[in-house]
Amino acid sequence: MAAYQLYDLQQLDTAIVRTAAHRATLDDGTAQRAVVAAAVRELADLQGRLAAWHARLRVLDLEIRSIGAKRAKFAADLYSGRIGNPKELASIQDEIDSLDRLKASLEDDALSVMEQVEQAELEARRDEASLGASQAALAQQEAAFIAATAAADGEIADLTARRSALAAQIDEYLLKRYERLREAKGGLAIVAVTGGICDGCHVAIPEGRLQRIVEDPNALAACDGCGRLLVVRV
Repeated sequence: MAAYQLYDLQQLDTAIVRTAAHRATLDDGTAQRAVVAAAVRELADLQGRLAAWHARLRVLDLEIRSIGAKRAKFAADLYSGRIGNPKELASIQDEIDSLDRLKASLEDDALSVMEQVEQAELEARRDEASLGASQAALAQQEAAFIAATAAADGEIADLTARRSALAAQIDEYLLKRYERLREAKGGLAIVAVTGGICDGCHVAIPEGRLQRIVEDPNALAACDGCGRLLVVRV
């Protein structure tokens, strides 16, 4: 039964390699983390611009209030009746007109900034919603990765335990021969014969050799085509 034991060992080794390869392809959320990081940077940039615009609005508001106070003082002087000199009155009126023009310009600036703030706040709300969705997707992906990794690790542990138990039953010399052949043949040391054909290289097995393998389960025959050990599954 040595050939069958080696074949069963090969199936376990193949399953371990396959499961490990699958585990290596699991998505740990790296791509989604990049999406989240980009969304965080974009939102932070927008919030930085919003803070600057709000600061600009506060400065403009102070300037407009200051100009309003100056205009009120000039207007009070103009209409107080205390000043009778036409030239001085005309100068005060010029100051008032100049302040009105400056105030109007600053109010236009403030209106423009307020429009920018309104648009940016709308974008910020959209970006915050998008960031939340990206973070939720990342959390879901990370949870799925943890679950899938745990499942793969559990399967590998089970397969490894079964392999160890089976390997302990196999003659040490045969086991070493199997390991050397598996290393030399890309992980596949023993293959089945299906319809008289080697499953490893698809070369036909001579009838006499095939009959000997069937009659003697302990026989370890090799394929002439690929050199792998052969077993006939009946």
